[in-house]
Amino acid sequence: MDDNQIDSEFEHGHADYDDAEMLEHARGIAQGFVLATVAHLVAQGLSIEEWATAVGQRFRSTWGEPRQWDAGEFLDAMLTNYRSLGATVVEADLQPEHAEATITGFPDDELCRHFLVTLEMADHVHAVPAVISEGRGVTWSWRREDDLIRFRVDRQDPG
Repeated sequence: MDDNQIDSEFEHGHADYDDAEMLEHARGIAQGFVLATVAHLVAQGLSIEEWATAVGQRFRSTWGEPRQWDAGEFLDAMLTNYRSLGATVVEADLQPEHAEATITGFPDDELCRHFLVTLEMADHVHAVPAVISEGRGVTWSWRREDDLIRFRVDRQDPG
C-alpha cells in the first residue's frame, strides 16, 4: 500500500491535525481517562472518595517540598490544571488571602453521559486539590451551581 492509498482511506491522518486540534483531542482523552476510572470504581463498588484522596496525595508529592502559598497563587495553579483538562475559566479573583473562581466545561456533560458517570460521581475530582493544599497554608473548597463549578481558596492563619 502506498502513501496515497493510506491518505484516501481516512478523512484525517494522525499527521494532519494541527496543534489546536491535538490539544482539544488530548483534553478529551484526559477527561475520558478520569471518567472511565470513576466508572470503573463505581462498577467495582470501590470508593471514589478514597480514589480522589489517593490521587491528591500522589499529585501533592510532585509539588516538591511544602511551602506556604497565598490563596490566589494556589488557585491560579489549580485553574491551569483545570484549563489543561478542557475547563473554561468564567471568572477569577486571585487575591492573596481569599481567592475565588468559577469554571465550566469540566467535567464535560457529554463525556459523562458517554461513560455512564453522573456529574455527582465525576465531581469527586474536585476534592483532589483539597489534598494537594495540605501543608501549603491554604484551604480549598468548591461547590456546583448547575453547570458552573465555584472554587474558593483561603489562606490559613499561620498561628
